Amino acid sequence: MTVRELWQRLTFRWPRKLAALALAIVMWAFVASSDETIGQRSMLVPITVEGIAADLVPIGIPEVAEVTVSGPLPRIDRLRPESVEAVLELSGRTGDFAAPVLVSPPQGVVLERVNPAEVLGILEPVATKQVPVTVVSLGPPPTDGRLSSVVEPEVVTVRGRRARLERVTQALVAVEQREQLSTVAPFPADASGRPVEEVSVSPSTVTVVSRVEPLLTRREVPLRLVPLVIDHVGDVSPSHELVPVVGPPSVIESLGEVVGTITLPTERPPPGRYTLAVNVVTPPGVALLEEVTASVRFDGPHTVP
Repeated sequence: MTVRELWQRLTFRWPRKLAALALAIVMWAFVASSDETIGQRSMLVPITVEGIAADLVPIGIPEVAEVTVSGPLPRIDRLRPESVEAVLELSGRTGDFAAPVLVSPPQGVVLERVNPAEVLGILEPVATKQVPVTVVSLGPPPTDGRLSSVVEPEVVTVRGRRARLERVTQALVAVEQREQLSTVAPFPADASGRPVEEVSVSPSTVTVVSRVEPLLTRREVPLRLVPLVIDHVGDVSPSHELVPVVGPPSVIESLGEVVGTITLPTERPPPGRYTLAVNVVTPPGVALLEEVTASVRFDGPHTVP
């Protein structure tokens, strides 16, 4: 087909063709902008339970319902799950129950279906009891220290189904092994420390004051006496070969010996045996538990070099 033939075919009865094209454009614009275009959408809506007595707890109720609605397409596109209510009304019910899920869509939106449309469940009686709060320390222990925690209140109230409540023996709170003031939410647990679900705790938080208390270790370490460099001194006998000391474990465990210096009298003593005090030098944080002395025999005049 030549270009001339193509042009003649396109321009044949061109007013009618142009009018048809304009009509199609107008109809498309009308449909696209019309609020009456109907759309459909499904969404998950949280189920709100109402009317339960304070001494009952529901079992077997799903958390959400699948709700399908229809309506004008622009409105359906803007619809959010929080704009739709799904309610399970249980006023006056006890024990086993079958109740419909009541859905209230916004104005102008039509409810098509709800899944589940009906909930089968049980309303069980609940009980309460008091259990102690147990503090669990997290992380490595402090060096040369021990974590000590005080919790307020020391006892909390747990609430739930009797079968669940029988398993709860304590409420656990976890804190880091350092000095701090914490507000922590306790969780119900059995004797092994495993959480027990579907049990509430009141109050919902407790206060924990944690302090690091220093740890002290006792040990006997060798004593090394500094020799007396004076004239006319006979034998020297210390009161301890091993000296009892106490201090931080990291220091005590690495301590190989302590050094002692005999305290000499200010005046020269006559010949004889004397018990003199020994000044023992210990590292910082280490204390001597017993007094150390030395028996020194002087054979002649005391001369200080």
